[in-house]
Amino acid sequence: MRAFDSEWRARFERFGRTHAGEHEVSGWSAEGLSRRFRLLQELFVQLPIPGRAQILELGCGAGTYVRYLAGLGHSVVGVDYSLPSLQRAVSADPGQKGRYVAADGYALPFERGAFDLVICIGVLQAVSRPRELIVEVSRVLRPEGVAVVEALNSLELPAMVRRLGQILASRPARVRAYSPFRVRRWLEAGEIRFHRQVGVYLPPRPFPGLGRLLDRPAVMRALDAIPGGSLIMAHAFWLVGQKST
Repeated sequence: MRAFDSEWRARFERFGRTHAGEHEVSGWSAEGLSRRFRLLQELFVQLPIPGRAQILELGCGAGTYVRYLAGLGHSVVGVDYSLPSLQRAVSADPGQKGRYVAADGYALPFERGAFDLVICIGVLQAVSRPRELIVEVSRVLRPEGVAVVEALNSLELPAMVRRLGQILASRPARVRAYSPFRVRRWLEAGEIRFHRQVGVYLPPRPFPGLGRLLDRPAVMRALDAIPGGSLIMAHAFWLVGQKST
């Protein structure tokens, strides 16, 4: 279990040292980061947080979201365990809009109830103890604070096909994917009340042109309207919840 964590930590340190693009530092494709960034912009204005919120991004990579949120006037801390990634984040933020802290997500160096919002994108897929991580997210949230947690979708059709191939070949999974129902239970066990679920839809890498279809509101409404459609089509999902009082 801990070997899985160590392997991913080494990968992210290597990504921070060797990759040029911010998306690569976090292990995303350019399309993956772009779509997540747009989704964050759309979702953020709907979150019930103060006008000048205390925000933590857990697993900030090169700091893309930290800079954006700090630019809106919020006090934002980006945490990552990869020093090369944090160095990239600091270099990309010469005005020091955000603050950057090296720490492990299992043991965050912040007081209980320190943040109005915790964003955790692209982290659960690279940790072996996701429930423990969510408990720590809950600890640093104030009462009624908001958590946005992403997980890769184990129910996506391509993900199920890949996992079947790995099982047949006796290969361990390189990343961890989960059903939204499982992650929702972890949140609620950590005293974070589930509020809503948002799908992250990506075109297959061999067919990037299909991304134009996903940009059409009518297509997105259709995916959400088909019973179970989002469960088998979403590449990942974001769960939004609020800390209990």
